[in-house]
Amino acid sequence: MDRLFETLWQGFDLAPAFGRTAWAPRIAVSETAAEIRVEAELAGLTEKDFEVVLEGTLLTLKGEKRSEQEAKDTEVRHLERSFGRFERTIELPCEVEAEKVSANYKDGLLRVTLPKLDAAKRGARQIEVRSS
Repeated sequence: MDRLFETLWQGFDLAPAFGRTAWAPRIAVSETAAEIRVEAELAGLTEKDFEVVLEGTLLTLKGEKRSEQEAKDTEVRHLERSFGRFERTIELPCEVEAEKVSANYKDGLLRVTLPKLDAAKRGARQIEVRSS
């Protein structure tokens, strides 16, 4: 049930009302005939703050955005930055060549390139139906 509500409210930043972290990276998934591309906004993180895991047709991004420590004599009056643990799982539309998956992280943007298996590259094929 928790997963249902997390998915339902994802992207609306209403999660704190339900006791969840308010921060989750925004993602974009695109596809060509040869590959699937996943981009995630991870501004403020380093490569050590997150991990990318491929398990079958599930790509999972998980990590933590830690809060910065303010000076002890400073009182925070207003804060709109979000921090906390996150985990996003994306179901891929087809199988990919796991050994050829690559990831690049630059300027807060993670780009994961997932080459499709040959069978997935071929796409749809019409099957001739014969009567017997």
